[in-house]
Amino acid sequence: MNKTALFTLLALACTSAHAHRVWVSTNHTHGGDILKTELGYGEFPHAEPIVADRLHIFSKPMQLISGKNRQNLVQKGEHNYQYQSAKPVAEGSYLVTAEYQPTFWSKNAAGWQKTDMTKMTDATYCEQTRMYGKNIVNVGHDSADTAPIIQPVGQMLEIVPLDNPANVQVGQRFKVKVLFKGEPLAGATLTATFDGFDSADHSKTHKVEAQAFSDTTAADGTVSIIPLRQGFWKANVEHKADYPDQKVCQKLANYSTLTFEIGHGHH
Repeated sequence: MNKTALFTLLALACTSAHAHRVWVSTNHTHGGDILKTELGYGEFPHAEPIVADRLHIFSKPMQLISGKNRQNLVQKGEHNYQYQSAKPVAEGSYLVTAEYQPTFWSKNAAGWQKTDMTKMTDATYCEQTRMYGKNIVNVGHDSADTAPIIQPVGQMLEIVPLDNPANVQVGQRFKVKVLFKGEPLAGATLTATFDGFDSADHSKTHKVEAQAFSDTTAADGTVSIIPLRQGFWKANVEHKADYPDQKVCQKLANYSTLTFEIGHGHH
């Protein structure tokens, strides 16, 4: 049964791979404008500079996707999390994606390090972390196409919209499908929250922000998000499986987000 919930998901220490999630935010864009976007890797909904020793994790450029058409975005702006299109974009509906490259994180008594268990022999936990962000962008006030955005883009763990959120009103169901390695993922917990729901400062506690919605996926991987407020939303899902070589690491961990706008406001 679908349900809304007011709860907080606890994350691990700040140096853990769990302390942050990757998400994407895009400025409202008119047809014929340069599209400007931000790679969120910090406390939602505020992007923050990516520290130097993690920049290599984001070596894959953000992409602007419309159906089968893809173009790399250019890192440009005052901050290193800011990207933009190389040329003006036409009106229509797009996806903007970001990816956190596979990275080993191991923990021992001294804390977390970017390494595997062959190098940290006293590790109590290890995971290879992968993160994915996807943002639905409607360029122009009247764009609400579905065809360019409802196809999977190939993320290992992926939240695929089955409609354009521009067609969804507050309180209506926004159906999505969760895929793992391209196949429907049943029984996965999907949570969602919106800008302004949790106004607490988690910069010292490093909790994942409180969530406004939670439900589990059906056998076909689908779940319907019920957005009870308009604004900028972020849906989250995660999946962990055993790492193929247990001597190297324990878990293969994937985290994925989908961000979108509900209502008439533009983020």
